[in-house]
Amino acid sequence: MLFVLFNALSLSADNTYQISIEHVPKGGTHGEQPIPDVEPTVYYDNDEREITIVGTGFASYYDVEIKSVTTSMVYISTRVDGSYDTIDVSSLPDDSYVITLDPPVNVSFEGTFSVY
Repeated sequence: MLFVLFNALSLSADNTYQISIEHVPKGGTHGEQPIPDVEPTVYYDNDEREITIVGTGFASYYDVEIKSVTTSMVYISTRVDGSYDTIDVSSLPDDSYVITLDPPVNVSFEGTFSVY
């Protein structure tokens, strides 16, 4: 229920959008290993300068890395809760970024967003 409420609120905000993420296999290919149900939904709110991660509850945590597309510099590296958490990105300069989320299973997730 919290996810449904949050999803409805986030889609109505002018500068909040869902970051499209993709599976990135670790240590093999998708055909060799089943992908567990740990893909989070990730939102970026440009007004609040905040990333919100809504997990499925099947991962206890995600290791998160946020790296500049332009310079490849890692600006943020942190661990967040696997159910729901936020990351303050107000210190990021205007740029495009890759966000990588690694749950404690053999898959990774990546997406891009821009701070402006």
